[in-house]
Amino acid sequence: MNEPALEIRNLSKTFSGQVVLDRVDLVLGEAEVHALVGQNGSGKSTLIKVLAGYHQPDPGASASVAGRPLQLGSASAAHDSGIRFVHQDLGLVLELSIVENLMLTRPYPRAFPGRIRWREARLLAARMLARVGLETDVRRPVGELGLADRTGVAIARALPDPALGRAVLVLDEPTASLPSDEVERLLATIRRLREAGNGILLVSHHLDEVLDVADQITVLRDGRRVASTAGAGVDHDGLTRLIVGHDLMVSTGREEAVASTEAGVLHLDEVAGGTVRSVSVTVRRGEIVGIAGLTGSGREALGAMVSGRLPRTGDLIVDGTAVAPADPAAALAAGLAFVPGERARYGTFASMTVRHNVTMGSLRRHVRRGRIDARSERREVQRWIEELGIVTRGVDAPITSLSGGNQQKVLVARALRLEPKALVLDDPTAGIDVKAREAVHQIIERSTESGLAVLLVSTDSDELARLCDRVLVMSHGRVAREIRRGSDLSPEAIDHAQVAATAA
Repeated sequence: MNEPALEIRNLSKTFSGQVVLDRVDLVLGEAEVHALVGQNGSGKSTLIKVLAGYHQPDPGASASVAGRPLQLGSASAAHDSGIRFVHQDLGLVLELSIVENLMLTRPYPRAFPGRIRWREARLLAARMLARVGLETDVRRPVGELGLADRTGVAIARALPDPALGRAVLVLDEPTASLPSDEVERLLATIRRLREAGNGILLVSHHLDEVLDVADQITVLRDGRRVASTAGAGVDHDGLTRLIVGHDLMVSTGREEAVASTEAGVLHLDEVAGGTVRSVSVTVRRGEIVGIAGLTGSGREALGAMVSGRLPRTGDLIVDGTAVAPADPAAALAAGLAFVPGERARYGTFASMTVRHNVTMGSLRRHVRRGRIDARSERREVQRWIEELGIVTRGVDAPITSLSGGNQQKVLVARALRLEPKALVLDDPTAGIDVKAREAVHQIIERSTESGLAVLLVSTDSDELARLCDRVLVMSHGRVAREIRRGSDLSPEAIDHAQVAATAA
């Protein structure tokens, strides 16, 4: 009988007296996909960080790779044993070519006196891509690739040389930002790696994907392992119950569409730029309008243009005020708030506290005689913590100490405290667990009760069907179809419309 690819026993981790991992066991078999699931804050990230050497475990833990002892808490020991990590932030340089990105972690083939053998480097890069089933010109900039192919490049870069043996590959939320058309391509890559004999530890909140690809599933809750089961031995509802500890009460969607007589708040008139050719839409008071579309449809760029992060042509009007292109400050002044999808890159300030991340947009209300009244600021942030159910040690806790779902709530609080007239959300629940996702959905719905107009850009068809009064499906930079609540606004209809629109 073969030794497990990875075995962890009795792993505990305590921070300042708080137990975040409590005697966790995990066994990853050879040529196996083992999913690690749980709510944000369940201990998944801490386990991965201990395995990567970022945190030291509490005394008493042990681990082995293919039967050989592994020193937990040591990055070099993890690397030397063949453990490789691909994080949600892929760490790719979009402006560099594929071959240049692949060579960042290994020496270039060189000729005397130190010149790079580019032909040999390109051949090596092509072989590396072939291991994950990718075939493309390795001279292409990574920024030209779709999200699934970028993830494939990151996985190819992470895999050790075949001569060193099989790897233990840790994939942390690899599909979190992928649209539905690219998810299956990445799952096929994972299956290919499993067939090659690699052990894969998959961290994911997407339960349908977990059930599709995982041989084994370990569930963490409050730092404890509450279940380990075969992937074929549990269904979606049963896995959800294991994760949250009870049946999750989920709203089935908005009861009725906003009346067409409500005033328009957010107007886009022939907005264009980049992959967006021309989009015109009006969002009314209290209305949630969704934007769907496959990769390259223009969906990805539209939210960034409306927020002012990317340049555009065409008119953007917020409650009668025209907003200049590529001017986030002007958009904010007009009453438009934006919650970005990539938290780490565009949303949170990692070196700052929860308090500073919430109030970053405006401190004017807390200025007394030319100085910031910190007590007043803390009181306001505490109100938002209570109202949105943000789980944190306090207003002055580091933002990085919060789970992904709670960081997302902080960004929503930052936007809502500005009392905007319109709110643009870009994939607001990407990478957060089912319970936090439902909480964010309820916050979005409540915000419309006071008349807030919401434009929701999302890759998640279930989310769009759950929240929106109508969904605009983009293709080739334009709106190809509109689906309204009361007609056929369902995840299946949205998925079908996205695929059908590409053939139009």
